Amino acid sequence: MHASAKVYRHPNSPYFQAYFLLWDAQQGRWKPATKSTRCTDETRALAIARKYEQVALRAAGTDGEGRITRQFVEEAINSILEASGLPKYVPTCTWDDYSQAWLAIQKPRIGTGSYKSYVSNIASLTKWLGKHKDRHLEAFTGEQMQQWYQDQIDQGRKPSRVNNVTKTLRAVFDRAKAEGYCTRNPVELIMRQHGGSDVRDTFTPEDITQIIAHLTSTQQHDWLTVFFIGLCTGQRLQDCAQADWKQFRIEGETLVWLLTQGKTKTTVAVPIVEPLAAHLKSRRLPAGPLVPSLAGIRSAGGRGLSAQFSRILDKAGIERGKRERKDGSKGQTWTGKTFHSLRHTTNSLLANAGVSPDVRRQILGHASDKMNARYTHLQVKTTLEGLKKALGELAKQ
Repeated sequence: MHASAKVYRHPNSPYFQAYFLLWDAQQGRWKPATKSTRCTDETRALAIARKYEQVALRAAGTDGEGRITRQFVEEAINSILEASGLPKYVPTCTWDDYSQAWLAIQKPRIGTGSYKSYVSNIASLTKWLGKHKDRHLEAFTGEQMQQWYQDQIDQGRKPSRVNNVTKTLRAVFDRAKAEGYCTRNPVELIMRQHGGSDVRDTFTPEDITQIIAHLTSTQQHDWLTVFFIGLCTGQRLQDCAQADWKQFRIEGETLVWLLTQGKTKTTVAVPIVEPLAAHLKSRRLPAGPLVPSLAGIRSAGGRGLSAQFSRILDKAGIERGKRERKDGSKGQTWTGKTFHSLRHTTNSLLANAGVSPDVRRQILGHASDKMNARYTHLQVKTTLEGLKKALGELAKQ
């Protein structure tokens, strides 16, 4: 189709009118269309008319550029506004609409658990906004996001939990920024809290002795195994409970646990040292899970592994530094000593034994990049010496 855009004066208007052709998809034919240019200068009016025509051609899919897109429309609108001497158009979108659209994009590509976490995190801000959930993304400020953050802390939620929510919110605003719905990410301006009373305590040598004695006397053999694994490797509860003999390899004369962590997907190669080595030798099963009665149980929930271990600590007489939820608070009851404290305990033992931060990260899986599943003799030797030194120091106390 040849260019048809032109302009003419309307007798009842001071503005030039644009004349161009539109494709009628229902009738399958081109038809004439007119639209005011809102412009009294003929040259500028003709430029606007041609832009109208360009949009019409793109909408019809006949200009070789493909069907119309939101980005193209925005560019066309802004070129028209520029020709008219008017400010550029800034696209707007509300928090509620955009966050739900973001969730829809994420749902097919992530697991059910992660999706539920995203939904919960987004709902945290949506609920706080209340009737203002339709606020435009560009209207959010750092001060407002800081207020939301502080309100969550004041309601009794742990800083670590709120910080996790901010990761999701930051991802939503990052995408919105990339799409042009906001010029900056207000979540990046939040001054977050770290540590404080919510830092997990470490187990003392006396605590460790009491726990081992209790698990031994009550014949909770699987829990004793999990405890030794956590103490001697610094791994998370779920990973310790899911340990399987097929994950273990002999490297030289050393038994090595080759584990891909469930949370981080980081691959770590952890040498097995005393007292865990002797314990595993005494309980050696032919194949399958190291702790059959606990494998497959989730960490969370009233009957989950975390709750079970908390009850073990109570029965073993361990003072857990329990902090009750405040009246009217929506936060969780918090305790200073949980199974995760073993991770801090192992890290502290390694640090006190003079083991370098790099080796500690290698053992605990804290490195920013995933370790390669193929590991070297040097890596195993280095981490083995570090663990032996740390656990040896514990035995002396």
